[in-house]
Parts: sequence; C-alpha cells; structure tokens
Amino acid sequence: MKILHLISGGDNGGAKTHVITLLKELSKHADITLVCLLEENFAKEAREQGINVVVLKQNKRYKLDIVNRLVEMLKKDKYDILHCHGARANFLAMFIKKKYSIPTVSTIHSDYKSDFDNNLYKKIVYTTLNYFSLKRMDYFIAITNQFKKMLVDRGFKDNKIFVAYNGTRIIEKCYSLSKQEFLDRYNIEYDENKVYVGIVTRLHPVKGIPVFLKAAAKVLKTSSNILFLIAGNGDEKHTEKYKEFVINNDLGDKIRFLGFIKDIDNFYNAIDINTLTSHSESFPYALLEGSLNKKATISSAVGGIPEMIIHEESGLLFEDNNYEQLAEYIIKLAEDKELRNRYSENLHNRIKNNFSDVDMAQSHIEIYNKIRGLN
Repeated sequence: MKILHLISGGDNGGAKTHVITLLKELSKHADITLVCLLEENFAKEAREQGINVVVLKQNKRYKLDIVNRLVEMLKKDKYDILHCHGARANFLAMFIKKKYSIPTVSTIHSDYKSDFDNNLYKKIVYTTLNYFSLKRMDYFIAITNQFKKMLVDRGFKDNKIFVAYNGTRIIEKCYSLSKQEFLDRYNIEYDENKVYVGIVTRLHPVKGIPVFLKAAAKVLKTSSNILFLIAGNGDEKHTEKYKEFVINNDLGDKIRFLGFIKDIDNFYNAIDINTLTSHSESFPYALLEGSLNKKATISSAVGGIPEMIIHEESGLLFEDNNYEQLAEYIIKLAEDKELRNRYSENLHNRIKNNFSDVDMAQSHIEIYNKIRGLN
C-alpha cells in the first residue's frame, strides 16, 4: 500500500505532532511519502524521525504549477491514496483530482471555520476556499466522534467520514531536565512549596488565553503560592494584548510567558497542573503529552476532550469561557496533592491503554483498506 501525505510544511503544534507521530509508525506497515510545500523545521524533524520526505516548493498559495508536479509524482510511483492535511493541501487536491483519478482523504485536525480567526482577510478568503476544497474531497478522517458529528451537521456525508483518534508515543520517562534545572533556565524561582500551573498553546484567539489569564488573576487574589507558566508563541498583536493584561493587573512576577519551547516534555515535568482553555479543539496533543508526564489536568470541555478526560476521574473539565470555574478547580488541585496524583495516574493509564501511536496507525491502516475496497 502506497500513501502520499501532503501538507504545507509550515505547521507547528498539534498538526505537526500528529503527522510526524503517525507517519513514523505507519512507515513500519506501508510505503509512506510525506510531501511538504515548504522547506522548514517540519520537513527537517520528519526526516530525523526516519520518514521519507520530499519537498516540492510552492512559494505562494496561488502558484498552481505545483499541481502538475504532484500529478506526475502520483502517476509515476503509482500511489494508492492521496492523504491531505490542512487548507493548503486540500486546495491543491481539488485541482489534482481534475487531472488524475486517485482517492483523496483529508484529516480534520480542527474546526476549519476557526483556523484563521486571527486574521480577518484569511478568515474570509482561506476559510471559504478550504470549505469548497473539502466539499470535493472523497473521504475524511475526523480526530474525534464529535468532529464527525460536526461535519455531518454541516452537510458532509456520514458514510464518507472515518474516525481515528490522535495517539502519542508511550515513553516512561520523557524529560531530560529536573524541575529545578528547567526553572533555572528561565530564571524562575524553584520552591518545593509552590504549585506551578502551566499551559502549552499557540497564542491564538481560539485557544482562550484570556480565560487562563482571568482565572490566574482570580486565583492569585487568595493564593500566593501558585505560579502560572505559559509555553507557546503567536502573532505580535495578540501576544502584546495578553502581556498587557498581566502588566495592568500587576501580575508580572506570577504569570510568566516562556515563548516557544522545543523540549516541551521538560516543561511538563516542571509543572504540577496542566491546563487547556481552548474554545475549540479536536483531540489535543497538549493533553496527551502532559498525561505521559503524569500531570493533573484541567481543561475546557470542548471538542473531543470529554472523550479523552473523564470528569472527576482522570481530570477536571470546565464549561467553555467559565474562568471562575477554572479558578475554582485550580485552587482545588493546588490544595490537594493526593487528588492531583490520582487524576494524573488515571489519565496516564487511560492514554497508555487507548491512545498510543500504535493504536492511531492501526486505525489508519484499517481506514486505508476500506477506502481501497470502495474504489
């Protein structure tokens, strides 16, 4: 079975983690090629994981000469399926299908209506183009059952949509730095009596950073032994807005922006509570990876997250936008180490037993075989 995966190659965060994790495991069972349209860190990291990577540079989205090169590649090497990831790949697939008959499938990593919320022009133009592209796709892989329902509710055919959850590589020890070593790197005071609350996310409107900041401000009115750490970056406009909130509320020594962190497992090892405040999510790696490091988790109950975390058994879930409920849960876990340990252990075991990279790859192989049987 020969599968060509197509992605822009400029992606970071969950989509990049998903594709690299998936293809590393899939390559043990099928002939896999990853085509990136940009020569950036994505391609470099994929090669380092032993994935067969081809870069076909497309400098501008509207440069469609890339279509002929992709068609030639698909024909020459006789690929069985074209698997797309993201709006740019979906758009190209629409033109590829006009020139060459091959089953196409797109993974729905996120709610495509929210992908460009940080830029009005892109939201109007790219979201519209992506919708038209998706409507011409043969099949879809939704990251969660909730995302499948979302597609069906928007008019996509139920029998064309498969579900395959994100999975992560199960490693018993992920980090390389001790808690103190990591905090020292960022000039953060290490205190064994403090509780460190963290979030790993893009600084993007859909990620609900104001919810995290407002909850932190409320917590810090009554709790002085808690420190909040934010790992991730974003566009300058929104980043400055979030930092202004911290400054205006005189919380500069209690809420720290650490920027992008490559060795993210060291961040997870350094925190005591892992949080996520997104307004929309699929099956986020920020929670999967945090669970490997056995961190108690609090998250907004959106997307497929309730399919991952069982409330009050393997973590705590709060209503979207409800920063007061988030603050209440942070204080609850900060004051109860035994409860933190119980939740973290339960979530770790749940992920290990149900959402590994092996499980994810096996689900994809089954889906590919079904697609081949339908064509």
